[in-house]
Amino acid sequence: MTEDINIYYRLKLTEKDIRKGRHRDNVGGIWDELGRLQFHFLFEQGLRPTDKLLDIGCGCFRGGIHFIRYLNPGNYYGIDVNKSLLDAGYHKELKEAGLQWKVPHKNILCNGEFKSELFGVCFDYAVAISVFTHLPIDIIRCCLEETAKVMKKGGKFFATFFEIPETHPEEEPFAHEPGGVTTYHNKDPYHYHLNSIKKAVIGLPFEFVYIGDWNHPRAQKMLCFTKI
Repeated sequence: MTEDINIYYRLKLTEKDIRKGRHRDNVGGIWDELGRLQFHFLFEQGLRPTDKLLDIGCGCFRGGIHFIRYLNPGNYYGIDVNKSLLDAGYHKELKEAGLQWKVPHKNILCNGEFKSELFGVCFDYAVAISVFTHLPIDIIRCCLEETAKVMKKGGKFFATFFEIPETHPEEEPFAHEPGGVTTYHNKDPYHYHLNSIKKAVIGLPFEFVYIGDWNHPRAQKMLCFTKI
């Protein structure tokens, strides 16, 4: 586990932090815009209320609150490495939205190794928004391996990453527009050539499709992994 992930893992929000909404800042802000964007994207990809959805790196439910409102009770599952953010999401965001009843607490898992199989569920869809952007390639591979275990045949896993042109040296920083985010090859936030992601999928039961632009406000690109 990298130092960046350890910092995120150690983050502990106080009740005062949560009252002031700082948990929203810790998952990147843009709370309403990006939450709605995630939902509308998956809806357009075919997500229906009867589907079971795995939200990887769900944090305090920026996207989750929209998915939970739409999905049938019990069909949303969230996993994240940070318990403090999960608690803020469950006990503040979902409570204030009147949505706790739709998500049994057993559907929310604090785990830093992507062990979604602990849910004992096979999923129709999975999503990881702004997760690969904080991970080195070996941890991305781990995420793909673990997620492949819990997807139904034909199930789709959507994930975002910061892409750099193949002509740009991967070891050099890169400034993304829109958003103004500068990314790196060896520290958070991470960037990758598309070819590096393709290599990470080799040998896994996924068919890989590059979607690319999906109107993300910080220029993250979208990937799709379909279980075969």
